[in-house]
Amino acid sequence: MVKMGFWVVLPYSAVQDRPHLKIAPAGIIPQRERHPRPIMYYTVNNVNQTSLPVAPIKAMQFGHALQRILQCIAYCNPTFGPPLLTKLDLANGYYRVLLIPDAILQLAVVLPSDGLQEALIGLPLSLPMGWSQSPPYFCAFTETCADMANTYPLAHWTHPYDSAAPSPADSAKQYSYANSALFPFLMSPPPHPVQHTDIYINDFMILGQQPLISTAMNTLLHHFHTVIRDVPHSPR
Repeated sequence: MVKMGFWVVLPYSAVQDRPHLKIAPAGIIPQRERHPRPIMYYTVNNVNQTSLPVAPIKAMQFGHALQRILQCIAYCNPTFGPPLLTKLDLANGYYRVLLIPDAILQLAVVLPSDGLQEALIGLPLSLPMGWSQSPPYFCAFTETCADMANTYPLAHWTHPYDSAAPSPADSAKQYSYANSALFPFLMSPPPHPVQHTDIYINDFMILGQQPLISTAMNTLLHHFHTVIRDVPHSPR
């Protein structure tokens, strides 16, 4: 996590006199078939209880993403072929949102000691797991990315990840939903192919029909890079 630029580790003597310093214990949550997830116990030192509730709580919009996606699928125009769906999982999601220096000092954790050397203090450079304000702050970023992708779905967006973006499946062209009995309730389907982006915490879901499948992907990646921006050559 230090190599990725998520944390800085310093000896206790280097930070013990810093104002606003608060130290919490660190823990680990085992995960099946995945690396253990580190989590910080900010309740122990009252950081969670005393953090100002200024994070946008309403950004955590859970429970409606599936309904919105199913509605887009049901009401899409079958003339443009079947809608294709892809999911982008944002790895190390919380750690994409940077912290200001004062917050870093208040979210410090002590690392397990071998009893022989000086204690080491971990300082998060971005939102850590275990802080009560991390979820709403993070969801505010990802919800903004999805909102921008749906508000400005233009075809000419570019982004630094263009070479790594997957190509749309050409196999979709061989199918047709025209005159399908799946849509008997559609009186007048929209005159354009569907292009929709949704979000559940750190999972972006992109829905598109030909010829807007690549456009939908590039639009989201463009706005994602605009909202969650980092310094050049960062390991993040």
